[in-house]
Amino acid sequence: MMNLPQPNFDRMQTMLQPKITNLVFNSTLFILSALISFPVLAQNESQNLDDSWLQEVMPLANSFSEKQGDPPVYLAFQSADENELIGYIFTTPDIPPEEDGFSGPIDALIGMNLDGEITGVKVLFYQESYKHIRGDFIVDSGFPEQFTGKAIADKFRMRVDIDGISRATISSWALARGIRNATRRVAMAYLPGSSFVIEANVEIEVLQTLQDQNWDDYLATGFVKEFSAPIAGESDLNFALAYMGHYRLGELLVGANDYSNSDRTASEMIEDGHMLLLGLTGNTPRLQQLRLGTMQDGILYPNRGDRVVFAGTADEGKIADRAQFAIALFMHPNIDITQPFTVVYDTSEVRGEFNDYVGVEYQLPEDVLTLIMGASVTEESAVTQTVFLVVILLLTVTLFVLNLPRIRVHLNNSNQ
Repeated sequence: MMNLPQPNFDRMQTMLQPKITNLVFNSTLFILSALISFPVLAQNESQNLDDSWLQEVMPLANSFSEKQGDPPVYLAFQSADENELIGYIFTTPDIPPEEDGFSGPIDALIGMNLDGEITGVKVLFYQESYKHIRGDFIVDSGFPEQFTGKAIADKFRMRVDIDGISRATISSWALARGIRNATRRVAMAYLPGSSFVIEANVEIEVLQTLQDQNWDDYLATGFVKEFSAPIAGESDLNFALAYMGHYRLGELLVGANDYSNSDRTASEMIEDGHMLLLGLTGNTPRLQQLRLGTMQDGILYPNRGDRVVFAGTADEGKIADRAQFAIALFMHPNIDITQPFTVVYDTSEVRGEFNDYVGVEYQLPEDVLTLIMGASVTEESAVTQTVFLVVILLLTVTLFVLNLPRIRVHLNNSNQ
């Protein structure tokens, strides 16, 4: 049997130690330089704009001002003498807060005309991790091009009026939301007479009442409704629900961050349906999403698992300290929110049977409907009432004319 020499582990460790130290040092240096260089590169792109980029996002313009105003914009003019203003150009980093994609914000240059329509979008910088695999996947996909000609009052929702990038839903959502938010802020500052701003001012006025109220006020007015689901042998599971199908309501109720996160998650899963906020207290570990459902006109719409998303820990917004956590339930698209509907929780022995259930009827307050649907609901109601009164008046006149001969005969006989 051969006696092999034993390896000198101490000597090997001594030889490898400097190499390992250098490797750790170089790796740390690379990571730090990347963290520092990315923001610098992004800032250079958004601050040092080429004139051709301005032309790219505002093709009808022939001259541009220096950056000015609050929020900062470039004025775009049709002629070189800068007499005829035709729009504004701005970057998303100049109009915070920016929406984060998978790895950070996606900086863009945007052009918008005086009618509140987007004239062009150019992506300036992003550092999504997917970029290392697919290259410049946002630009190569043609995704930014679909925003040209889009009205800023549109929904900007994935799979509704925005076609996302394949396998890059979060990046698509972040850029779409960033464009929407930036254009609307610029419009509020520079386009006071536009249809979007007029409607937005109505929304803000309606929202002011809700902002001035607290959670107990919401309960008193019916904007928030509560119910409890009994759990056999245990404490109850308690629900507080409110309509949250408008971004202004979402930010008011759960805070901008939690609403943004829940809306982003939903954009990957859900195409339609109005969003309800459900704040949970009590025996929350016993929540089973498939026991949730909605009813209207005697029709039950059981919840599907992919129509519920997490909506935060109830730390911000009006719900703060009134729930342990919150979820967002997307109702079946057949639910008509202008009419009463009932939110139910299945208490049957077998989940999903809905032989036994508890719940509460919910009716959106008129001011909330106005916020969601604009003045259309109020106007339609007023028009309907006017038409009804006109029809009644015409019927009355018609009946009077038809019966006039009979009335005359009756009067003549009375006189005789």
